[in-house]
Amino acid sequence: MRSRRARWLAGWTVGRPVWARRLLVGVVTLAALVAIIGADYLPPGLTIQAGQPSPRDIESPRTVEFVDLVRTEALRQDAMRAVAPVVRHAPGQVEVARAAVEAAFDAIEAARASAASGPERRRAIRDGVGPPLSDAALSAAASASPQALAAARRAALEALAQTMADGVAQDGVALARDRARAAVRAAGLAPGLTALAADVAAGSVRPTMEVDAARTAELRAAAANMVMPVRTRIQRGESILRKGDVVSPAHLQILAVVGIYPPRVAWVGLGGLVLLVGLLLALTGAYLWQFQREIWAHDRQVLLWSLIVVGTVGLAQVLGAPRFSNFLAPTAAGSMLLAILLRPRLALFSTAVLAVLVGLTAGRELAPVLVAFAGGLVGVFATRQIQRRADFGAAGFRVGAANVLAVVGAGMVDGVTEVRELATHAAYALGNGVLSAVITIGVLPFLETLFGLLTPIKLLELANPAHPLLRRLQLEAPGTYHHSIMVGNLAEAAAEAVGADALLVRVGTYYHDIGKLRRPAFFVENQMGMENPHERMAPSLSALTVSAHVRDGLELAREYGLPRAVADFIPQHHGTSMLSYFYHQALEQGDPPDEAAFRYDGPRPQTPETAIVMLADAVEAAVRSLTRPTPDRIDEVVRRLIRERLEDGQLDECALTFRDLDRIAQAFVRILAGMLHPRLEYPDLEGELSRRRREPATRAR
Repeated sequence: MRSRRARWLAGWTVGRPVWARRLLVGVVTLAALVAIIGADYLPPGLTIQAGQPSPRDIESPRTVEFVDLVRTEALRQDAMRAVAPVVRHAPGQVEVARAAVEAAFDAIEAARASAASGPERRRAIRDGVGPPLSDAALSAAASASPQALAAARRAALEALAQTMADGVAQDGVALARDRARAAVRAAGLAPGLTALAADVAAGSVRPTMEVDAARTAELRAAAANMVMPVRTRIQRGESILRKGDVVSPAHLQILAVVGIYPPRVAWVGLGGLVLLVGLLLALTGAYLWQFQREIWAHDRQVLLWSLIVVGTVGLAQVLGAPRFSNFLAPTAAGSMLLAILLRPRLALFSTAVLAVLVGLTAGRELAPVLVAFAGGLVGVFATRQIQRRADFGAAGFRVGAANVLAVVGAGMVDGVTEVRELATHAAYALGNGVLSAVITIGVLPFLETLFGLLTPIKLLELANPAHPLLRRLQLEAPGTYHHSIMVGNLAEAAAEAVGADALLVRVGTYYHDIGKLRRPAFFVENQMGMENPHERMAPSLSALTVSAHVRDGLELAREYGLPRAVADFIPQHHGTSMLSYFYHQALEQGDPPDEAAFRYDGPRPQTPETAIVMLADAVEAAVRSLTRPTPDRIDEVVRRLIRERLEDGQLDECALTFRDLDRIAQAFVRILAGMLHPRLEYPDLEGELSRRRREPATRAR
């Protein structure tokens, strides 16, 4: 599987420059993130009409604050109705009323002239006069003398003028008519003439106050404009309609605001999403290129970053509202994976990116962004304290605690005072931390294997003495195992002194000589109490046998699945150095040897870590042979061996500086001086006691 993956990656990168490969990864990542987050901008395929029952339950896909047009319009209508109509005085209505009185009496006179006395005259008067007349009024109109009619006319006009002088409101016409009748009765006419004048005067009364339509409309419009729009907030996952509910105009407005109805693609929102996600990816690329060049240069690590980010956002979309809660999005899982598999600094930067992306999946709410950011940062910090996989549990609770604090703080800022609501959100936030730890511990081994990465946790597992290879080394080559432990102590101290990966150095040292398992007796540290087989071998054959432990070690590394970074210590800790002992032995035998036959195949150390192990390996073997290992002699030997490796070109391909070499030498001397310090010579107590027991007997003889 590993070779197939390597061939695929090699085929993918052939012929493409780095920027083109990074651009391709960015485009694919952008498409994946937009596809995950942009689902809210796609039409839901819903058919719904006002007045009809809803075909299914409908929940809001996002959190939106909007103006409730239906409620706002209802309040505006109430404000307009509360404004009374504006009325104004209409003096022309008095003249119209006087004309009506004159017309009524003119019609009576015309009917009297055209019709004889009797029923025909009464009928003509009733038909010709506008205001309705009572029987008494009809009788007076038909039979009264012209002088009496003239008096009735004057009484009606005076009563009308008196009644309408102060104005008549629209709703005061009935009262004005009563006043007109009373004014006619006060004139002292005969009963029939009084009835006639009262009927004509009351029938001619009309309002003199009319509604100013323009002014009324202006005031009502002003009152409507004074009504503040009713703003409503609907949360993501909040129910809009239940199945069977009758759809109202208010429902249709909410559905339109959240983008559900009418069904349409929100192209503007989708375009903004593409721009925002593209900007985040571009900033991440710029950060990698400028501050994390070692990651920018490796295709696998860039692909891993993309996979973790896309997977984290996908989980946030699945676990967020309306299914569960936006506070359950395990952003810290992505942050911890990035910190363990890549770099903690990159994980810190990516946490901010993930927080924004998770906020987009959560309907652009602020609280989930704060929770994702706080939990992710704590997750990155917690990875520095992880020494074994069981430590992920504590890291998860730390993340959960940070999430709870962020949820409570964000809720208080938003004015959420409902204890039950805050408790529910806090429970989801705490579960978020535990879930992040579970996801991280479950996914980490697969990503380690898939991308061929070496994490501190994997290194700690390899450093376990119970590992099969180390167990074999203890049992089959104990001298080599002890030598590896000693070299590991030296190399780890030196790595810490120059800022190299001390854990990788220690683990690489444990496995750097595993090839000696094939023929342990051919190496001096394993020859206790046995004959040295090299004494009966030609120097060239001995050199070939000893150098073969590098090839044997690489075969064992492949057989046991050691990571590439650990297996590199096997050939590089010797580099192309010479097997000096056998070479000089060949020179002493008189045959000019081929120098290349007495050198290791290499390669030379490619990293500071493998170079440190090369130096520690040589120093430990040389100093162990000193008869009186004083600090000065140790320092002399250490610096001589480092100088020899430097002059032989073994350190040309690693990134160690002269200052680093000096610090490495100081670390070696400090550790070796502590390990090989002279010990006190204790007296022979048993011999002294025996001597004292013999003395009395001697004196007695």
